Amino acid sequence: MNTAEVSKAPVKLNENFFVFGVNKRTDADLAEFAKQRDTLMQSALDDRKRQVFDDYLSAAQQRLQRDGRIKIYQDVLDRITEEEPSAAPAPRPRSRLPVSR
Repeated sequence: MNTAEVSKAPVKLNENFFVFGVNKRTDADLAEFAKQRDTLMQSALDDRKRQVFDDYLSAAQQRLQRDGRIKIYQDVLDRITEEEPSAAPAPRPRSRLPVSR
């Protein structure tokens, strides 16, 4: 889109609709991108590897449960959660993408 243009139709995102326009346009700084390219590529690759591994573990667990090769002792899990306060989940690492301000 060019400066002063408005979207031709509303865009649906989840349950919301948005109409947006462009106030100012700044072209990408290709020299800065070239400097950060390797870091960005490695970060994206690490994220993708993590996602593929998580998907593999989830599928393997579902398959093993379906085949009866994993038994979950719910009474033991219930006792553990009663005895120990729940801890907050560890924060997931965020991408290290540059943010222009």
